[in-house]
Amino acid sequence: MDRLSSRSPPVISVDATQVFELLPDAWLILDERCEVVAANARYREMHGVTLSDIQGRSIHDINQVGPQSQRELRRSWLESLLAGLVPGEPRLSSLIRYDTPAPSGSDGALTPRYWQARASMIEPSDGHALLIAMCLMDVTESLAITERDQREREKLRSQVRRRQVLVDEANAELRMHREQLRQALEFAHVGAWELNSATGAIDATEQCKINLGLSASDVLTEKRLFDELIDVADRAHVKDAMQSALARREHFEVEFRVMWPDLTVRWVLLRGLGRHHGDNTLKSIVGFTLDITSRKEAELEQRAIAESEKRARKHSDEAARAMDRFVTAVSHELRSPLGAILSWTTLLQRAADHPAHVTRAAGVIERNAHQLAHMVDDLLDSGAIATGKLSVNLQPVDLGALAGNVAEDMRMSAEAKGLRLVVGELAPCVVMADESRMKQVAWNLLSNAVKFCTQGEVELSVTVKGQQAELSVRDTGCGIEPDALTRIFERFRQVDPESGGRVAGLGLGLWLVKHLVDLHHGTVAAESAGRGTGSTFRVTLPLYR
Repeated sequence: MDRLSSRSPPVISVDATQVFELLPDAWLILDERCEVVAANARYREMHGVTLSDIQGRSIHDINQVGPQSQRELRRSWLESLLAGLVPGEPRLSSLIRYDTPAPSGSDGALTPRYWQARASMIEPSDGHALLIAMCLMDVTESLAITERDQREREKLRSQVRRRQVLVDEANAELRMHREQLRQALEFAHVGAWELNSATGAIDATEQCKINLGLSASDVLTEKRLFDELIDVADRAHVKDAMQSALARREHFEVEFRVMWPDLTVRWVLLRGLGRHHGDNTLKSIVGFTLDITSRKEAELEQRAIAESEKRARKHSDEAARAMDRFVTAVSHELRSPLGAILSWTTLLQRAADHPAHVTRAAGVIERNAHQLAHMVDDLLDSGAIATGKLSVNLQPVDLGALAGNVAEDMRMSAEAKGLRLVVGELAPCVVMADESRMKQVAWNLLSNAVKFCTQGEVELSVTVKGQQAELSVRDTGCGIEPDALTRIFERFRQVDPESGGRVAGLGLGLWLVKHLVDLHHGTVAAESAGRGTGSTFRVTLPLYR
């Protein structure tokens, strides 16, 4: 988890409004009368409206573009979603078709679209009226994909049913005439076989041998089938299925893999039934083989798609939770310095005749203003990185001297917490870097160490290792769990200290460090033996030659 500077990383100067504006989904904020209070950029773009077009209007009255029947259905749909909504209750609507103008919009034609909405009520902490947050989702494409997948699955099932019909017909022909059955099965690419239980020999048709990857002249036996042809991973369950079915006097059906001479892996369906003597002893086993590679690959592909969708949903849920934590952090981090500034400004007005009070108030206001400035800078950098607009101006920079200057700037903050800031070796080494951005990297790492260190020391050093310069920041703070070391550089990620409770900051500091170091063609890594053991962050950059 990320650990940001003790000054609490940046935030947008317009608090959560810009965050709402940048949300990737289409969102509306409604008041208790279901009138539009706000709409983010994605919603305005989706419906081709401006905020002034819809603000103050009822959700039931906007976007009236579909036929009358759809408008009435839309009104009922919205009422069922919003009626009786209470704070803390998330609500997901059913699907609805509501046509919208075609992209060209020139001939007034409407395009069929399907929608789903999610709504929840917001209860402001400042006592103002309740608001409703509503996310509108165009599910047309996902619905089309689902329907297409269903058609494909039905097609596969239909193919299997057709093949099963062929097999049933072939078995009927076997009772009537063995040669006729052989010809029918070969025509259907189904291989027939019979296993002599006494000798272990298998009499198989040419198609059966082809399915198993053999030539027509190859000899097939029970031992060869299980010891050579069937994939090692499938042998046990094939044997178990056969023996269990024979013991119950039932037919068996089992799938397994074989490797053909061209080293391709094929899936084979084996189905059989035992034939018994009059004394109930097993005489032989008859059945057929069918190459089901195409069907099996389609099944495995569908399974993989389902797993991928599950992972995507999990990732989406995690991203949503991270955004919720971020919005909460933004609100909190803005409130603290703004509250201090307002309080001390009031005191400054009342105590203008007391120089000591004026000096102290000015210091507090300046410190909190700097804290807000840092938050704004980090959030602006975050947005620039996310949109790929952040660039660096690489020039030769002495990394040792730069780190020493940052350490002196941080010394007062460290000593104010009772920490000892140790400046170790600062080897003179020149790297290609953007000086201001590299100062930001060193500052974030040092302030992070000071924030998570309650006692002891923080040590900064710069060394040369081969063709690399290494900036190292070590602290004796709370440490990091090993399983969290790879996650602390994620956006909005924060690892709570052992004492629990909220961690100051927005979860952007180490994420910014990682991206800034990447822009300098370097690497950053974290090391810690666990809770209570402190941690070390190392930034490596190529030396300038």
